[in-house]
Amino acid sequence: MSFVYPYEWQEREPRSLDTLLAVLEDYRAAGRRVVTTNGCFDLLHAGHVRFLSQARALGDVLVVGLNSDASVRRLKGPGHPIMSEANRAAMLAALRPVDHVVVFDDLLPNDWLALVRPDVHCKAADYTPDALPEAKVVCRYGGEVRILPLTEGYSTSRLIERVIITTQAAVGIEVSDQYDDERSQVIQQLLTSANVLRQSAYRLSGQIVQTATMIREALSAGRKVLLCGNGGSAADAQHIAAELVGRFRRERHALPVIALTTDTSILTALANDYGFEQVFARQVAALGQPGDVLIAISTSGRSRNVLAAAEVARSRGVHIIGLTGERPSPLADVADLCLAVPAVDTAYIQQAHIAILHTMCDLVEQKFVEVEGNGRSSGRVS
Repeated sequence: MSFVYPYEWQEREPRSLDTLLAVLEDYRAAGRRVVTTNGCFDLLHAGHVRFLSQARALGDVLVVGLNSDASVRRLKGPGHPIMSEANRAAMLAALRPVDHVVVFDDLLPNDWLALVRPDVHCKAADYTPDALPEAKVVCRYGGEVRILPLTEGYSTSRLIERVIITTQAAVGIEVSDQYDDERSQVIQQLLTSANVLRQSAYRLSGQIVQTATMIREALSAGRKVLLCGNGGSAADAQHIAAELVGRFRRERHALPVIALTTDTSILTALANDYGFEQVFARQVAALGQPGDVLIAISTSGRSRNVLAAAEVARSRGVHIIGLTGERPSPLADVADLCLAVPAVDTAYIQQAHIAILHTMCDLVEQKFVEVEGNGRSSGRVS
């Protein structure tokens, strides 16, 4: 359910969403352009104010969608939000650029946007228009998505960090400059990683569903899944094979999944006799059958032994799922589906890869459990 705080909100009950929709119809009848944006807005800062001012300048009325306390907890975990939804709404409604504040419980703003039907929907520059789940909703009703620049040096996480440091100093807790610097570095790295995962969720959700469907159909047809990669990606390959041969979250029958990274005798023999470039390709040639799936993992998308495996897979009618980073790569060209994580740093790409692979495991396993629960432990799953 959504609640609306009008700009003149002063310690009173919020109005219904229906009331706002009627007001918006009057605005449109008068030729006024409606602009929307959304977010948690937990601790307001100058960056927020500048963003909201820029958004308001694109039209005549600004409606801000505000995640409720429950949805913020689902998005950001325990301890959030710091400010209650009523207080966050009051702060936003008091700002000159903001005309109305809608509080919504969903993780995504799609439902209330479909009702508001903005002429312009704004997001900050850490998003891209094609990656926004709400973009289709906005465009469906004739609106446009605008990406506005971020104001450097402002973030809620930095405010929280500064409050903690200031509080420690106030109560006499001595923190060395080195400790302070390292702690800031930890916070920055983890928040950057979280942002990569968030962007991956927006950009790759549809492709993740497609890959899970491809894997389910192959396994249901009696085919198998092969995985390969180097270094950390090799660890991911055997990790995911273990999840699917064993179980991820639910009990179900074992699934035929093989990591091509684990047999030291095969790997060393092939590297010695054929060269390291062929350690995966030769195994695909031996094991791959038409309709199988190869999950080829390479943060750069340019690992020669992974590319060689993909080429052999293609020649044998094996479907290819690539996992890479955002830079253009040969693996993306040869794969049937390529999940390109929006990052260039290897560590952040690897962190996103394992999160994506875990999500794929969950989708695959869920469908097999549903089938078995209906008394059909075999047969095609769609």
